Amino acid sequence: MSERSSSVHSPAATFHPPEETAPRITLRALILGTLTIAAMFYYIIQVAERLGLGSYVHSQYPMAAFIPFVLWLFVNVALKYLWPNLALRRGELLTIFIMTWVVGTIPQLGWMDYWLAILALPSYNATPENQYAELLFDYLPWHVFPDASSRVLNPFWQGLPEGMDIPWDGWVRPLFQWLSVSLALVVFGFCLIALFQRHWVEAEKLTFPLAQMPLDLTRGFDGPRRLPDLFCTPLFWLGFAAVFAPMLYNIGTYFNSSLPAIELYLKYHYIEFGPGAGLLFRVVPLVLALTYLCPVDILGSLWVFHLLAVLKVGLMERVGFSVGGAGQAISGGFIIYMESYGATIFLALWSFWLGRQHLRRVWHQVLTGAGDPREVAHYRLVLAGLVLSAIYVVYWLVGLGMSLILALGSFVLMTLVYFVLAKLVAATGFTYLLPRGVDMKGETFITVLIGSAYLPARDMVAYKLFTSKAFFGYQQVPAWPALTHLLRIFSLRQQPRWVSAVVFVAFPVGFLVAAWAAIDLAYDEGGAVFLSHKGDRAFNDMVHNMHNPRFPDLGYWGIWFSGFCEAAAIAFMRGRFHWFPLHPIGPAFQNTHGIQFYWFSLFLVWLVKVTLLHYGGAKAFRAGKPFFYGLGIGYVIGVTLSGAGRDPFGRGRPHLVPGGQSSGPRLVRIAIYWTRTRYVRDLITVGKHSRSR
Repeated sequence: MSERSSSVHSPAATFHPPEETAPRITLRALILGTLTIAAMFYYIIQVAERLGLGSYVHSQYPMAAFIPFVLWLFVNVALKYLWPNLALRRGELLTIFIMTWVVGTIPQLGWMDYWLAILALPSYNATPENQYAELLFDYLPWHVFPDASSRVLNPFWQGLPEGMDIPWDGWVRPLFQWLSVSLALVVFGFCLIALFQRHWVEAEKLTFPLAQMPLDLTRGFDGPRRLPDLFCTPLFWLGFAAVFAPMLYNIGTYFNSSLPAIELYLKYHYIEFGPGAGLLFRVVPLVLALTYLCPVDILGSLWVFHLLAVLKVGLMERVGFSVGGAGQAISGGFIIYMESYGATIFLALWSFWLGRQHLRRVWHQVLTGAGDPREVAHYRLVLAGLVLSAIYVVYWLVGLGMSLILALGSFVLMTLVYFVLAKLVAATGFTYLLPRGVDMKGETFITVLIGSAYLPARDMVAYKLFTSKAFFGYQQVPAWPALTHLLRIFSLRQQPRWVSAVVFVAFPVGFLVAAWAAIDLAYDEGGAVFLSHKGDRAFNDMVHNMHNPRFPDLGYWGIWFSGFCEAAAIAFMRGRFHWFPLHPIGPAFQNTHGIQFYWFSLFLVWLVKVTLLHYGGAKAFRAGKPFFYGLGIGYVIGVTLSGAGRDPFGRGRPHLVPGGQSSGPRLVRIAIYWTRTRYVRDLITVGKHSRSR
């Protein structure tokens, strides 16, 4: 993350086995990736949501993307043994890995559920008490909402009457509207990351753990062996067994309730030190696996600053410290959040500052045409895509009702946070970097630091719709974190059309399949069952802000600026002293949701890495990689099998899946619910009529 070589902190950036031939994207891989997305989304929405199994989307690289990749690894091993000619090549497996990641945050609570609930809510749920019609209807941009007629919305929430077809015509316009602006944001992110990728690799030497991991897991598939190289390492299977064995035992407890469950990887423990201050302890094998390649200075900064944040919150709560005027004061954790937002904005601006020389060279090439003609054409296309997609997004935001200045400012603030998140995931491999939702699209800056009192009603309504969970995700950012790894695994210069196709086939397919499955589920079962209370917050906030306008406060600015300066001071020290052990990522995420839950796992990885590097050097670090990869793969396989591990007749205790959620997809119940879906029922009916003839 700085111009000095980060290989000092992470031998992973330098030391790894020699690469095989560069992975290639093929048409077969694109087709299989598309089918994998469709099948996974159908299962997640049409099966998992029907059974109430919880969400598969909780991070920037969710289980919805990792599970299909791991399953394909084992399927390919079987193909190598049974039908070698059909086995996938390394590049094809990596293509599936990236395609599922590009769309992995779309379904369920990552984006789609909130998008549907928000769009279908205002007309249906308007009452005199909530004042939606009185205060909002004159300003809502109805062209991005579905048809507000009772024919469309009533069966959406209440379930489709017998014999009535889904009114798809009422959803065509919003589907096109939101898909178009989302694709524009994907284009913008793709071009922005393509602009910086070379600088990140060559100058900043980011480690890209989430690219290195699938490269390591698939190494050897193109050779004569039937197993990838990593599967032939005893340490890999030791790590696999360390996680999979207790999870397999837990599956056995579903059949015998007298056996105690092993909850090491399932639950967390909370220790409270005072009012509002405490620590969560949890060991998550997947976090251990993905962050093993993270530089130790970043790992150390994440857990050290979290401990300091807990201490600060405890002290502020004890003395009653708060900031802000009457009626809008903040205290404790909210002060820490404001401080972290300032540090996040510094990190984003610092990232652009570090790349200033690279950007200057690119601009010179674009203007003069100097250098490799292919590189010049590449950067000219990138800049053209960047400008055109930005213009479309801003134009779309103005169409919502924003003023041009507000649309531009909002777009810039969102870009800063999304950009730095994509970069930090590439630098750390820690996918639970989750800033507060109100910081993702600049809401804190606009409505708190500047003040919502200065926004006209039309701007306020449009702005709150933009910052809601309906617009391009929320805390889990669609596509952007995957794009950095796509461009690390595959060469955009060698395969420009194929690399672009991976993104611009996967994203619209994922969006449309998720939207179709979720809309179908809502009409089939009743949206109130699955989407209740997922859309009202956006409109309640609009009404609340109209009644309770916020004014700027010097105290808010002081806290925000202190976080900005704290991160700047750490960056300055890193640039001046090579031994300085901290990184500005620490204050930026010191008490965010992901760090609160997983700081202990980060601490364990940090402790192991420091020990290995101190006593065994780079050789010991390299030797430990298979073990940690085994932890991650064992965890994913354990989670997958847990979904089908309960007694088909429902005996025994409800089993726990990682995250502590009580759930239990049984094979028989899955089959029953699958046969209840409308399209399968229609097929059965057609079959009966055919036999009767």
